[in-house]
Amino acid sequence: MSYWLYFTNALRIIYRHRLRSFLTILGIMIGVTAVVTVIGVGAGSQHQILERVESLGADLLFIEPDAMENGGVQLEGRSSTLTVKDITAIRNLVPNIQAVSPSVYAEARVLFGSKNWISRIQGTTRDYLSLRKWDLAQGRMFTEQEEVRAKKVAVLGHSVVKALFGKQTPIGQTIRIGKTPFKVIGVLKRKGQAPGGMDQDDRVLVPLSTAKLRIIGLSKTRPGSIHYAHLRIDDKTKINESIYQIQDVLRRQHQLPDHQPDDFIINDLTEIQESMTEATRSLTFWLASVAAISLVVGGISIMNVMLVAVRERTEEIGLRRAVGATHKDIRNQFIIEATCLTTIGGLSGLILGSLLVITVANIRGFPVMITPSALILALGSAAVVGIISGLYPALLASRLDPIRALKRE
Repeated sequence: MSYWLYFTNALRIIYRHRLRSFLTILGIMIGVTAVVTVIGVGAGSQHQILERVESLGADLLFIEPDAMENGGVQLEGRSSTLTVKDITAIRNLVPNIQAVSPSVYAEARVLFGSKNWISRIQGTTRDYLSLRKWDLAQGRMFTEQEEVRAKKVAVLGHSVVKALFGKQTPIGQTIRIGKTPFKVIGVLKRKGQAPGGMDQDDRVLVPLSTAKLRIIGLSKTRPGSIHYAHLRIDDKTKINESIYQIQDVLRRQHQLPDHQPDDFIINDLTEIQESMTEATRSLTFWLASVAAISLVVGGISIMNVMLVAVRERTEEIGLRRAVGATHKDIRNQFIIEATCLTTIGGLSGLILGSLLVITVANIRGFPVMITPSALILALGSAAVVGIISGLYPALLASRLDPIRALKRE
């Protein structure tokens, strides 16, 4: 018999037992749908998470003072060991530093008319936006002259604008931070949540000198001190080298003896990015493995159906053997029937799974990540399950004695 004849016979038998075939196909279709959906949604979520981490800057370093200690006991709050002079020394002595931006911050109430909002007030420099890869939606960033003269100007995040102004245009309006009036000169583009869950749009940027003088006050922090600083490296491959050099400069600036630990912390996003990539990859793998169990269940149902078919078609098998069909013919017929069932279920699952991935991607706002490899993997797995599931019934049918098979009926 030719393989085309095997195939047409398989389709005819599947059509003859439509209901039973449909229920068998349904099990495979659900399994393939689950695998495609999990892999597609997992890849899209991973891309979205990595995109958010990348938006923070994979080549960005974050320096902050270490926690204060007294007699080996860690105290609450941060010490004021980091200063503008430290950041200037890093800029001058460490190569590969593209830009730096020292910052201070405080939580304060922001008011406009009858509306008020408690937000994060961040005093920083005009380089902060380029460091964080952040763009303006409206207006402008404060100038170097406004930083030097401690001008009362502010750039608002999207969440602050929404809370205070609604649909009004904030540019040129005057808000109050505490009791101090500030002129709104710019609005930041929406950034969304950080990987840690913090709302990046809930902030007000003001010049560093203005924040220290008008909001935090020199009485609460010694002159020149800052809360943290961002630094951008011009070469991602030299991040570890730059961290070592920054550490050396800061230890010399703070005159720390060799036996004393650092009184500052240097963080980079490389480890965070690698950890998140590994976590999402592992989660997708295990979810896909769980989804693949439904393929095994579908394979068991196919084996059960094929065993029933062997019993039902015993006379047919005996008659075929009697007129010259070989063991191979009978075996191939049953294997191809099982493969056709899984192939139909697999193709249906690919279509349904792809539609589900597209739907979830549109709802969650991440790109559709349906790769050919994922589709081939799902369909190939279904085909393998079909061949394995049909192999035992096919061997059982091919080994039937034709005389006994005819007598049995």
